[in-house]
Amino acid sequence: MRNVFLTLVAATLVAACGHKTSPSSEASAAEVPNTPPETSGVTTPTTPVVTGPVSFDEGQAAFTEKRYGDAVRLFTAYTSDKPDNVWGYYMLGLSAWKTGDRDAAVNAFTLALEKDSTHVKSHINLGRVLIEQGRAQDALPHVEAALAIDSTSSESVRLLGRVQRELGDSEGAIAAYKRAIVLDERDVWSMNNLAKLYVGQGKYDEALGPLARAVEIDSTTPAFRNNLGLALERSSRVDLGALSRSFEELIKTWK
Repeated sequence: MRNVFLTLVAATLVAACGHKTSPSSEASAAEVPNTPPETSGVTTPTTPVVTGPVSFDEGQAAFTEKRYGDAVRLFTAYTSDKPDNVWGYYMLGLSAWKTGDRDAAVNAFTLALEKDSTHVKSHINLGRVLIEQGRAQDALPHVEAALAIDSTSSESVRLLGRVQRELGDSEGAIAAYKRAIVLDERDVWSMNNLAKLYVGQGKYDEALGPLARAVEIDSTTPAFRNNLGLALERSSRVDLGALSRSFEELIKTWK
């Protein structure tokens, strides 16, 4: 397994030598409730024409099939028919975000929180959209609200790191990413984001451990491999298997 890992990383380094830039932002993970608030057995139409009541399942099916424009229309109708259902607004927000309409997503998530101020997923994803809009200061209260509800969520702590990074607090962001990794030792995005901060500070050796571990856990995400290749180019250390193991030990000292 280690030999496969090292072979994969060697290929990463070769590829990185020809590509100096790498993805700079964490992929937004849209979350869908595992159990929708209602089920109906209605078959999703291929071209939805909203002429009557819409079920949650119809909108969710469109979202799952990546028909995001259809999902927006369906969840718009659904929320009009069931204005007190927070999940409808939440899914409308996700659908609008996927179409690239961030303003509509902010509006939908805000409406969801007006219905239920403890809806963690709406706080988290509203925070993500606001960060994308360059409004990290506006995102901060939503991240703090999510953490107040569940302080053990690595996802919320990671988002706090993103906000702090955007606000120029690198040390605060580093501390948040470390905390997120302690909460979830397979949180590859926190490892990647922590390493990127180290790279920005010129601490290439410190960046290698979390990146080596992130690639070992998930070798399919190009950002991790590209960032690892960049850090390898600027560091003299090459024993990535040892670096990954050392990083696992380092996490224990953060607890």
